[in-house]
Amino acid sequence: MKKRDLTSIADLNNQEIEEIFDLADRMLALDRTGPKAKLCDGKIMATLFYEPSTRTRLSFESAMQRLGGSVISCPDMKSSSTAKGESIADTARVVSSYADLLVVRHYWDGAVQAMAEYADVPVINAGDGSHEHPTQTLCDLYTLRKEKGELKGLTVVICGDLKNGRTIHSLVYGLARFGAHVVTLAANGMELPQYVLEKLEREYHYGLAPIASGDLHSVVRDTDAIYLTPNQPHQLALFTQVDTEVQNRLTKMVSGIKVDAFYVTRKQKERMKEGGEGGEGGEGGNGDYPRIGEKFLKDRRFKDTVVMHPLPRVDELSQEVDKDRRGIYFKQAAYGVPIRMALLKFLFDAVGKGRSRPPQRQIPLYESPEPIGPQCANANCVTRTEKISTRPRFELIFTGPGGALILRCFYCDHQLKVRFMGHTRARKYCNYDVTLGETVREWLEQGELAIFDSIKQAEELGYEPYKSGPQRNIMDEGEIREAISQMSEQILKESEDPDRLLILGIRTKGSYIAQRIAEELEKKCQRRIEVGEIEIYGTGDDLRRLSPSDGEPSAPSVKERAVILVDDVIHTGMTVKNALSIIFKSGRPRSVRLAVLVDRGHREMPVKPNYVGKHIPSSERERVRVKLREVEQDEKDKVVIYSIVTPEISDQSAISHEAY
Repeated sequence: MKKRDLTSIADLNNQEIEEIFDLADRMLALDRTGPKAKLCDGKIMATLFYEPSTRTRLSFESAMQRLGGSVISCPDMKSSSTAKGESIADTARVVSSYADLLVVRHYWDGAVQAMAEYADVPVINAGDGSHEHPTQTLCDLYTLRKEKGELKGLTVVICGDLKNGRTIHSLVYGLARFGAHVVTLAANGMELPQYVLEKLEREYHYGLAPIASGDLHSVVRDTDAIYLTPNQPHQLALFTQVDTEVQNRLTKMVSGIKVDAFYVTRKQKERMKEGGEGGEGGEGGNGDYPRIGEKFLKDRRFKDTVVMHPLPRVDELSQEVDKDRRGIYFKQAAYGVPIRMALLKFLFDAVGKGRSRPPQRQIPLYESPEPIGPQCANANCVTRTEKISTRPRFELIFTGPGGALILRCFYCDHQLKVRFMGHTRARKYCNYDVTLGETVREWLEQGELAIFDSIKQAEELGYEPYKSGPQRNIMDEGEIREAISQMSEQILKESEDPDRLLILGIRTKGSYIAQRIAEELEKKCQRRIEVGEIEIYGTGDDLRRLSPSDGEPSAPSVKERAVILVDDVIHTGMTVKNALSIIFKSGRPRSVRLAVLVDRGHREMPVKPNYVGKHIPSSERERVRVKLREVEQDEKDKVVIYSIVTPEISDQSAISHEAY
């Protein structure tokens, strides 16, 4: 029997969500005092709540009963066979034989997805750890649509604990998909997790504009122009160091912008480590936690701004707002019944019509063929806590910053960067390199790809490193020095005002080349040239000072600067593309020009360097590597080219280990 699960908001496309909203409108029209709808007559729903719940559980049970169905439940899962060590898999198999649908809440991230894999009937996620809460998001989106008419173009300010709030994670995905504007106001240490931000950008093209709120005046001044302008309708404004002044300045910050909703969340103390980040006695204490009260809403610009809260609340939302017409959180809770009635009917209809999950963008899945392999970075992931029923599985993402290969946990979405890979038949391993993307795909298709957390892990399994393949030197120390000198001379010749120059190197080798270029420029023009670096890695990006001689930890300003972006080798252009994105998110430079020591061609992105030390046409089977004395043991500058050989089961086949 085909079934349709709802474990993530991604399990529904926008058209289906609209269909559920239309169904909810019909359910609202039903007289609660009248006869039951009998749309689910004869159906049984089982509620398995491993965590406490009031609104979600009761609204589901109310929804099922109003549809004419019945409910079975375990009053306390601690008193069930779980206390005896029963696995998620066994619970799913057993209970799905008793009921036609399971509604599950669990304290482990990804546990509901794991249960759905073993259940024979539809499974609904009623909240899994700090991962997602898709049915609450349906309720939230429905409430906004009922109050504001449509979702597209709405500006929603989300306040509070965004790190641990599963409701928030699903909600920002939903708002992004329907074209809303989102401003996040997080308590200190409680910002949206990096994996959520990267998924927003990767899956929904919803960009991040990070702000450090150390300079609040700058935040207030620049927000309208940079972060929430009409030509950038889908950007998050993330405030990372919230203090007590921020909430007082929020009204100024959104000057000229109509705020449609404040969405307030409580501090998720049950998901915080005692005394740790965001916990009691740590960051995110009572002094900097965003709060909404009647006084805050008196500004005339907020006269039509609704206040929402998933409940329960503590003290982040004043009870005085209860009497305000704009406080709609109790109405929001009431909408939970019709929206869940609609969802139940939708899923049962999907089963009856054989309508499975809608086609998703195909992302390759990886599961280690070896007894040991990469582990999810999330300590609360079901794959770390329920090893009886689950094995680590990951989506392979080839579009990470800098061309990194990213493993995204299939269950909880947390990410880690691939560092080492191996070929199972050859029993050889090497470092992952961006140029090995096609090799990874090929090995994965053949079932011969092994990924390791460390060299130690690979060698414990009997893997050996690939030996070096044929190589030749193409630039020596003198040629590199001459190339840098010529590029510096050309940069200076084309610079209208050397005082406006900012040299930004792409870490790591690009940073050292940038420093050398700056030193050459200083010799030629007899003035100080500011240098900075851009770091690009698998779980985020950063812009910061390379040589803070004045001791300032802040990043160099790119505003109105003539930026020279520096890297050692340009290949596909992906790294440069990501670096340019970081620059333009950080300000508006006067110009950006690109300098590379080696241009080897094969560019996939429309990126052409302005200054090139040497053009080295090479095949896809060759790898160019720049060796610099700052990072190499032999302390000699040189550029080498390696030939890469696809592994075969023979002593003659090899991949260059040094090339990675």
